[in-house]
Amino acid sequence: LGQDALYAAYSTTYGGAAHRHWPAIDRTDRGFMQQNARQLVRYAFGQFLAHEEHARVRTMAGLALYADLQVGYSDGDAWAYRGAFLADYAMGAPPSRTNPEGQPWNYPVLDPDQLDAGNARALLLTRIDKAFAEYDSIRIDHPHGLICPWVYRANSDDPAVAVRVGARLYESPALPDHPALARFAIAREDQIDHARPRYHDHWVRTLDDAQVARYSRLLDLFASCAARHGRAMADVSCEVLSTMPLPLARVLERHGLGRWRVTQKANLDDATDVYRSEQARVNDWVMLGNHDTAPIFALIRGWSADTRASWARHLTARLALRDARFDDDGFVASAMLAELFVCDAENVSIFFADLFGYTERFNTPGTVSDANWSLRLPPDFVRMHGDRLAQHAAIDIKLALALALDAKGSTSGLAARLHSRGSTE
Repeated sequence: LGQDALYAAYSTTYGGAAHRHWPAIDRTDRGFMQQNARQLVRYAFGQFLAHEEHARVRTMAGLALYADLQVGYSDGDAWAYRGAFLADYAMGAPPSRTNPEGQPWNYPVLDPDQLDAGNARALLLTRIDKAFAEYDSIRIDHPHGLICPWVYRANSDDPAVAVRVGARLYESPALPDHPALARFAIAREDQIDHARPRYHDHWVRTLDDAQVARYSRLLDLFASCAARHGRAMADVSCEVLSTMPLPLARVLERHGLGRWRVTQKANLDDATDVYRSEQARVNDWVMLGNHDTAPIFALIRGWSADTRASWARHLTARLALRDARFDDDGFVASAMLAELFVCDAENVSIFFADLFGYTERFNTPGTVSDANWSLRLPPDFVRMHGDRLAQHAAIDIKLALALALDAKGSTSGLAARLHSRGSTE
C-alpha cells in the first residue's frame, strides 16, 4: 500500500506519465514524502474505505464473488517491483480469430529465472493469496500469460508491428529474430512445427509430462493457494477464448479446468467450431457474450435475414422447437440462453448487459474511450428488468429454463408451469 501511494504521488507530480518517462528518483526521499504527506494519507484512506466496503458487500450480497485476476501488472507494480520482471520484453496478445492484428498490451513479463524461487514467484503468490482471502474464487484473465505468454520487444518504435512478430516465451528454442528467448524454452526444437505461424495453437506439436509440469508451475500456485484457503480449484474460471495452444491445453487438463465458449461467436457452418455449445465439456464455461462482446440484443438487432434464419434453424434443432417466434428478439435471446442449459457444461455465465437487454457496449477491445467499462445498472434494476421483459427486450430466464427442460424431455411438468406462470413474475 505504501508503494502504491508513493507511485500515485509521483505519477501526479509527473503529469500521469508512465514511470519509464520519469527522471531518476530516490524512493526514500523523505522530503518528497513530507511534501506530499496529505496525498499519501488520502490515497491510503481511500483504499481503506474500498476494502471495508468490499468486506461489507461480501457479508450482505448472498453471492459468491469472483476476483478478476488480471494477467497484466499495473505501471505502479512495474515501478515498485521492477526487479521481478524482464527488462527487454513486454506481454501482448498474438494475432488470433478475436484480434487478427494482435494487441501490444505493454504488460511487464515475470522473469522466468525467478518463478521457482525469487521476487517474481513471491509477487504472484501474494496476489493469489490476497484474491482468495478476499473473494470466493478467481477468474483468471488470459491464463496464456501465466503458461505460454506471447511476448514482444519492449520500447519498440512501433509496438503494433512488434507484437505481430513476437513469440511465445517458452516455445522459442531457436528463433533467429528472438535469440534471447532460447534460454527460457521449455519446448524443444524437434517439437516445433515451423510450417505453422508461431502463434498457431499447434506450433508446439507434443509435450512430455515433465515439460507440462514446468509449464504448470504458476497454475500450481493457484491450486496450492486454493487448497490453503479452503477453495475448490474446479470453481476457478479461466478466460480461454479462441486461442488454446497445446501447453495451455495440457496444463488446464492437468488441473481439470475448462475453457470459455462464447456462443454468439459460433460459426454455424462449422460443426467443429470451438464456440459452439455442442463442443462444450463438463468443466467449460458457456456464455452468450461477455464484457468484450456486443450485447446480445444489439447483435440480434443487427443480424441479416440470412443470419437470423441460420440461428432459427440451429436453435430449432438444438431445442426441438415447434412454432417458435424467431421474429421476436426477446424470444431469440432467451432461446440462445436455453441452448446453454442443454449443453454438457456445468457453468453458465450471463453477462448483465445481455440479461437486462442493453444495446450499449460495456467495452470495445483495443480502444481507449471514456465509455469503456462505464456501463452500470440503475438502483431500480429489478423494475427495469420487469419492464423490459414486458416489451420482450430482456432475457427471460424462466422461459429459457422451460425451453431447456422441454428440449431435455422433462416429464416433471415444471416446464409447463414455468410457461404458464408468465414471464414477468
